[in-house]
Amino acid sequence: MSSLSLNAVLAKAHAMYGRMLTPQNYMDLLACNNVGDVAAYLKTRTSYSDIFEGVATVTIPRGRLESLLKKRLFTQYASLCRYELSLGQDFYKYFIMNNDITQILNCLRLLGSGRSEESLFAVPAFFNERTPLDLYKLAGASSFSAMMAVLAGTEYAPLLAPFEKQPLSSRSILDMEAVLFRHFYTELWRLSNKSFKGKHLEGVLDVLRLRADMRTVVSLYRLKKMLSADELLLRSFTMPAISGFTEKQLSMLIAAPSAGDMLKSLEHTVYGQQLKALDYEYVEVATHKILFNQSKKLFRFSTNATVVMFCYIFLAENEIENITHIVEGIRYDVPPEKIQALLIGTHA
Repeated sequence: MSSLSLNAVLAKAHAMYGRMLTPQNYMDLLACNNVGDVAAYLKTRTSYSDIFEGVATVTIPRGRLESLLKKRLFTQYASLCRYELSLGQDFYKYFIMNNDITQILNCLRLLGSGRSEESLFAVPAFFNERTPLDLYKLAGASSFSAMMAVLAGTEYAPLLAPFEKQPLSSRSILDMEAVLFRHFYTELWRLSNKSFKGKHLEGVLDVLRLRADMRTVVSLYRLKKMLSADELLLRSFTMPAISGFTEKQLSMLIAAPSAGDMLKSLEHTVYGQQLKALDYEYVEVATHKILFNQSKKLFRFSTNATVVMFCYIFLAENEIENITHIVEGIRYDVPPEKIQALLIGTHA
């Protein structure tokens, strides 16, 4: 990567970071009385003003606001991807695959609940122009076989083909989720090794490794707590070839008799010290904080353009999640202090 292209990526990411919400913005948003107030504040007092052109903020529904926020995030993806030649053309696939899998799982869950027609509202037009999938046809799939017809010829079809003869159930959807995300991280690992070398490669792999491990922790915890999942399902959500966990540590987490015991076991892994330093009630919050802390640190100090891009994307996604928590909390009359407890990275 030339110094010119590297500097362009770093400058672009840091310029976008400079427009993110401040601690005072968050305090002001927490003081809003309704969804319309949140939208009006974002429109008049923050860099989110561009997404509200022609939108009446006073009467905006919660779903419409959240859709606009997600659309803005996709636009930021596109903005960063204009520098894909600097980052390696193949690595643009991160954005495509992440959205493809999200849309496939959304389709599966809605099919499983008998509400397939609702998936249309989750389709971002931005990605429909850049993915090998036809997301509008995917949204219109009324059965698993119809969905598989849409996926024909893509990398996802052979991954899900073994499930075609099985009844669509909560368990089969979980199995497919495990297969899809294992493919996602394995493919990114392959692309990283193809595109980068030396310290640049190690920096990118460190980011991917932590993200894969935090997804594994959350998945194992939820599966144990809510489903008392068997070992086969639990192990399908692990990625030993990529993980920072040793095989012994992964086996220890899987063998833990309960979700609570699994958390105790985590203290004896590579991430133990980080977890002990955190104040958290939910494991999802703990893993998110670990990812946030890593992203914030690397964004500030790394000169690895790919790492900086990934870290900015996580920070931008985190900001959208924070706003969504605020909107949902206000809508359901949750006290501001309880909403604030769910927010991550909102202090100076």
